[in-house]
Amino acid sequence: NVSAAVMVLMAPRGRVPKDRSWKAAKVTMAKVDGFLDSLINFNKENIHENCLKAIRPYLQDPEFNPEFVATKSYAAAGLCSWVINIVRFYEVFCDVEPKRQALNKATADLTAAQEKLAAIKAKIAHLNENLAKLTARFEKATADKLKCQQEAEVTAVTISLANRLTPIPVTPALDPLRMLMDDADVAAWQNEGLPADRMSVENATILINCERWPLMVDPQLQGIKWIKNKYGEDLRVTQIGQKGYLQIIEQALEAGAVVLIENLEESIDPVLGPLLGREVIKKG
Repeated sequence: NVSAAVMVLMAPRGRVPKDRSWKAAKVTMAKVDGFLDSLINFNKENIHENCLKAIRPYLQDPEFNPEFVATKSYAAAGLCSWVINIVRFYEVFCDVEPKRQALNKATADLTAAQEKLAAIKAKIAHLNENLAKLTARFEKATADKLKCQQEAEVTAVTISLANRLTPIPVTPALDPLRMLMDDADVAAWQNEGLPADRMSVENATILINCERWPLMVDPQLQGIKWIKNKYGEDLRVTQIGQKGYLQIIEQALEAGAVVLIENLEESIDPVLGPLLGREVIKKG
């Protein structure tokens, strides 16, 4: 029975031999080295269904037990144990192999998912970096826009004020300038560097005849050129905050000289308030 069971398991391609007699078994085991090699290298992970079906009756036999067989033959007991363990291995293998394949698939899926996750995280990091750059650019553009809007509003106010100053209503055929200056004055001013346009002439007339200290808005620096040429060396030029500027103004007041304060900011030094307001005191 032991040798017959061995022949069943080793049947090539599941073709279980009908003759499993001791005589047939001795023929199979005649070449000892080849027989032992076939046992050692037996493909225990692939047993044909016919072989498994045919081996069941032997395994169900109570006497198909290595301990019992050992009382008859130690060699047969070894073969009996081999048959039992090969079948057990195959049964466990059939149960474990799908799980192992599932594990391998799950591991492969996990690796692929981790690689995909890493790629997504890298893309997210790249997008966040781009978002930060775009946000910074947007904030800068917004700040620039706000600054431009503020400058536009200031410019609009300036234009409005300028428009209020220049369309002065006059009596028809009456030129106020002719009442305040003549052609000789205009010619002298132009020789001193004053532009020949009417607005420049009007501004010069106002500056010469006004009772207040004139404030000059002179973006093209044409007026300051004319002023410096007109008064020459008698003109005292200074700036608020410049070292010694108060002494320059004080000396000019004492001497009756003309003072030009350049580059005025939005606010003026309070110390100049009484001077600009012509708060004079007469003594004697």
